[in-house]
Amino acid sequence: MNLFITNREIYTNPDGSEFIREDGKENAGDNLRFGKYDNKKFLLFDEPSFESDSNYQEILLKEKEELKGSARFFREIYQELIEGNGKKNDVLFFIHGFNTDLNGVRSAFDTLNKKYVDNPNSPIKHIVIFTWPGRSPLVPYHYHDDKKDAIRSGEALARGFEKVIKFFREFLVKGDNIPCNRNINMMVHSMGHRVLKHMMLEMKENHLPFPDLFNEVILIAADIEFDIFEKGESFDKLIELGKRVHIYFHEKDRVLDISKFTKNFSNRLGRYGRKRIDPMQIDVRDANVTKTKDDANVGFEENKLNHWYYYSSTEVVDDIVEVLRGKDSKFTVSK
Repeated sequence: MNLFITNREIYTNPDGSEFIREDGKENAGDNLRFGKYDNKKFLLFDEPSFESDSNYQEILLKEKEELKGSARFFREIYQELIEGNGKKNDVLFFIHGFNTDLNGVRSAFDTLNKKYVDNPNSPIKHIVIFTWPGRSPLVPYHYHDDKKDAIRSGEALARGFEKVIKFFREFLVKGDNIPCNRNINMMVHSMGHRVLKHMMLEMKENHLPFPDLFNEVILIAADIEFDIFEKGESFDKLIELGKRVHIYFHEKDRVLDISKFTKNFSNRLGRYGRKRIDPMQIDVRDANVTKTKDDANVGFEENKLNHWYYYSSTEVVDDIVEVLRGKDSKFTVSK
């Protein structure tokens, strides 16, 4: 099953049906929408009309087609997780990076399904993508409003986590429903880490608890400053969202080289790993994949820029799958 969450711009057809702007050149919005991705199409769930539409306690008593917005989203994913058989029924929640219009999101769904769902060794069966309007060019010699877009997208995603907390409280506690006991994992790529940063800052600003939602948190080619795990910085509390954090970095990531000299001069987490490994953060690991090889059939950008190895290198993909299964990355380093 493929689901999505988005703060992209939504248009309405004359017949009342809705669609998402395709080119990704809109400004990031404040409103958060939910939907299903099926057969290359983004099917938006209807917006809630009343406060009762966002009551999660009794969503199993209604037909899922009657539900709207986040209530429909939670019903869809819970039903899949509670009814699934076997060990292969986990979720991968993905936050993409820059230069991702809707065709880029389609490609991300296809790639993640191929590498992490169709892979017989992987525990993943369901993909959920948070898609935001990252409008920057593929090779970022300049970034167009990326900071503003990341801030607003992070703030919108924080409201999504607020809904998760509400769902746990109403559906599992008040509703006394059975937990699915499946793993939800998070993977973040490139500038998606800026979205994650501002999500966490917004949650802190609004005194929201950090739910222990994810089993594994996997950071890939992070386009963010490498001291972000230092005490008092925004990722200092990232471990509270999951059980473990793995930071994959590549010392020859050319995209992050360019990023460093076009936005600010801070070193990038995705190129160096953490500035300082804190021995107290025992469940946060740095994984250096500099010596890995991309597959022979990948494109020029992937092969030369060393920025998309979460799908361009089978060696890295296999390692991430092992992490998703609860093992340590073989690329783990100490400083």
